[in-house]
Amino acid sequence: MTYVKIDKTSVRRERLAGTMFLLPAFLLFVLFVVYPIVYNVQASTLDWDGVNQGVFTGLGNYARLFDDPIFITTLKNSGWWILLTIIPQALIGFFLALLLNEKIRGRAIYRAIFFVPAVLSPVVVGIVWQRMLDPFNGVFVKVGQATGLDFLARGYLADPETAIFAAIVVNVWMWTGFSMLFYLAGLQLIDSSVLAAAKIDGASTWRTVRSIIWPMLRPTHLSLLLLGVIGSLKTFELVYVLTEGGPNHASEMLPTYTFKQAFQLQSVGYASTISVVLLLIAVVSSLSMVRAFGSGFLTGDAK
Repeated sequence: MTYVKIDKTSVRRERLAGTMFLLPAFLLFVLFVVYPIVYNVQASTLDWDGVNQGVFTGLGNYARLFDDPIFITTLKNSGWWILLTIIPQALIGFFLALLLNEKIRGRAIYRAIFFVPAVLSPVVVGIVWQRMLDPFNGVFVKVGQATGLDFLARGYLADPETAIFAAIVVNVWMWTGFSMLFYLAGLQLIDSSVLAAAKIDGASTWRTVRSIIWPMLRPTHLSLLLLGVIGSLKTFELVYVLTEGGPNHASEMLPTYTFKQAFQLQSVGYASTISVVLLLIAVVSSLSMVRAFGSGFLTGDAK
């Protein structure tokens, strides 16, 4: 048996070198992630306007949440947003990916066209769609008047019953191309011999999609689910530009309500409380998905 003498000095040097390489990233993480979280948690226990000395209230701000009907509305809107954006985006993106994965003429151009909205600024998208949905001079009103389709002439963004759903439609339009790109990447990773074998066995196109392609894209489905939940919870720019959370808070989301409490109503302590709750919802949702589907679900190793 051969014994190898370990140089403890070299080991310590390697460990020190590794630590020094990690130190900048660790300091940035502490500065821009850990410190803001700790600061927000501390501020959430204060009755504070952001300028004057805050008054300690303990869990008073958290108790206030349960009596705040606007906060309850934001939770409902977040639920609608998650449900009505993730599923349509995934389904439409999946079928677009199936079509554009075929060898059709100009498919690169079509891919680019469908993906363009995802790289646009949400502020720009919000301004454009706000003008299009204008109930007086918008594009939809003009089309409705010209074609007799009166439902296009409604003020969807100004109606408390439809404002949140109109914003959801705009969001789906904007991010469907992102889902399409994910599915295109997943489709190109599927072994062509599997699809060829299904064709030889007489499987129809629909049966192949349903029983082979869709299950094999499981990591893609779950990645989009996780990204969709987190993205839905932090939606701010699009909603704020379209409706500013109105009318009468009907389309209010957690980030927009936090912004209003902090910068319009100068209730920074209460805004911090909402931010902490938002963080907890995001963390619990992410950990729940990882626990439910396995720690390797993003890489396709989950069973």
